[in-house]
Parts: sequence; C-alpha cells; structure tokens
Amino acid sequence: MKTELPHASGPGRRRAGGAILVELALLLPLLMLLTLATVEFAQALAAYKGVVHQVRSAARYLSTQAPGTGHVQAECLLTHGSISSAKPCSGAVLLPGFAASGFSVSISDALNAPATHRAQRSSTDATVATATTLNLVSVTASGYPHSLHFAVFLSGMLGGLTVITFEPISLTMRQTL
Repeated sequence: MKTELPHASGPGRRRAGGAILVELALLLPLLMLLTLATVEFAQALAAYKGVVHQVRSAARYLSTQAPGTGHVQAECLLTHGSISSAKPCSGAVLLPGFAASGFSVSISDALNAPATHRAQRSSTDATVATATTLNLVSVTASGYPHSLHFAVFLSGMLGGLTVITFEPISLTMRQTL
C-alpha cells in the first residue's frame, strides 16, 4: 500500500507559514531589544575595565616614585597612556570620558595624606616584631561618564538615560622606595 505525502504547497502549509511570520513579527522587536541591551552592557563593561586598567597603571607607576613626586606623570599615564612631565598631557585621551569636565584623578601618598599613607605597618599588633613599615599610594578616578550608544532604542528601558557615570575607581599600592 502506498501512502501519499502531503503536498508542500497545500492550504495547511500556507496557514503554518503565516503563523510563523506572525510569531516572528511579535518576537523580533523583543529579540532586537535584548541584543541591543546586551551590546550596550558589554560596551559599558569594556569602558569600566579600561578605566580600571589605567588606574592600575598609574598606581603601579607611582609605587616606584618617591612620595610627592610623579603625580602629573601618573595622571597623564592614566588619561593619555604616556608619561608627560607637564600639563596638558601630550597625545589624545585613551577613552572619551577622560576629557569630560566632571572626570577627575586624585592621588594620595605619604606626603599629601600622611595619616593614612605614611609609615603604615603590615600588622596592627604592635608586639609583632616581623611587621614591616611601608608607605602607600592611592590613585582614584572619579566621575567617568560612559555615553550609551543605543540609548535612543533603549529609552523605554532606561528612562531617557544617555550617560552612565561610574562610581569612583580606586587602587592602593605600596611604594617600593
């Protein structure tokens, strides 16, 4: 006995194709919105990682300098990626938010913050004879504004937000000198 396969262009097939198109039309905006939100989040995360990396580079540079020296060079290293002995720093800024008016870099070391950065002991117990005394240096980047690239498309989710301002990013290291 021979069974016949349903014809590919029959009336049932057309209705199924139409249902698929309707489902696609309903889901496509949601999928696009999720894709844009994911890309936007990834870009913000990459910018945050870039700021953290630059703060780390500046703190590492200052950890090899004497207290009170190298502040301008470290700030230029943070914002422009190269050491410059005078402001304005040479070259272009590494990230667009480094040139924003609300962005600032602050540096604390044994000279300008002696209570928290000078002669810190590695142990709070005064009876520990093996404790070492060292100076610290801290670099803080505050007010970095990250512009949202797809804010127009995501306005319903973000409530009209077009810029995310990062909280202060700080790193403390010990000075080797």
